[in-house]
Amino acid sequence: MTSFPVLRLATATLLAASVFVLALPAAQAQSPSGAPIRLIVGASPGGSTDTLARSISDELSKAVGQPVIVENKPGAGGKLAAMEVARATPDGNTLLVSFTSHTINAALYSKLQYDPLADFTPITLLARVSSVLVARPDLPAKDLGEMVARAKADGKDLSFAIGGTGSSLHMDTYEFLTATGLKGTQIPFKGTAPAMTDVMAGHVDLMFAPVGVSRPLIQAGKLRALAVTGTKRIPALAQVPPISEAVPAYNTNHGWFGVLGPAKMSPERTARIHAGIVKALADPKLRERLEDDGSTPDGSGTAAFAAFLQSDLNYWVAKAKVFGIQPE
Repeated sequence: MTSFPVLRLATATLLAASVFVLALPAAQAQSPSGAPIRLIVGASPGGSTDTLARSISDELSKAVGQPVIVENKPGAGGKLAAMEVARATPDGNTLLVSFTSHTINAALYSKLQYDPLADFTPITLLARVSSVLVARPDLPAKDLGEMVARAKADGKDLSFAIGGTGSSLHMDTYEFLTATGLKGTQIPFKGTAPAMTDVMAGHVDLMFAPVGVSRPLIQAGKLRALAVTGTKRIPALAQVPPISEAVPAYNTNHGWFGVLGPAKMSPERTARIHAGIVKALADPKLRERLEDDGSTPDGSGTAAFAAFLQSDLNYWVAKAKVFGIQPE
């Protein structure tokens, strides 16, 4: 016959086991496998996307109770990184820190190896970002309006450095030429840095550049800032007017950064990751750095980000037709 103390111990053990089993789904929602979360970045280390990914990693790690590591997988305009995440297990352990090319690619390529909407779980829009139109230091025009007027009067082609084929900066160039009616020669470079080097040296007239990397060169007088994209001035370059002041027909979407996971992630896992990222974006130092780079922090919910992605994709598909770009 079982004694009372033994029975009480057995009952306590059973209750503890029951509590553990009941708590297990919540723990799994927080940390499905104990493995680190991989933030896949489709750009090289040190760039804006990479820096932003590393800036949110600590708070995300605290929110989900897992280590977070950043992995760079540059190439093909972000397609390689996107394809890896699209094929990943939807447990939230593999995430994509993406940028504008994610939606632009749908307009440039007729057969992607993934669907930029259906194959992903939108988590949050990190930030919207402006770019700046810069010129060689000796360009003979005091501002954008005069430059456009001179170019139309001369009838000569302007040369534009393209730091990334198919990027939002490339699309800015197409939009500028379309809005002004100017002729332009586009010169592709293997990255923003070599493109800016040739503009500084006077070999190329103009380029659209990221605010963060070009601002020190503008301040040093090595580049001339003519205008920023968008419809208003930005704190990082408060003295530089928007393009629309001189070219009212200019209209292009802002660039953006965002976080996506594979399709079919659980709502609970998605919400926990979203909460960690939003907390990271609330940090004053990160917000200040983003604003210095010409970015506006966002942190919108998953439904809003999903709607944004659909709208942005539709926008670029329509723009590609206007620009005369034939999908490859």
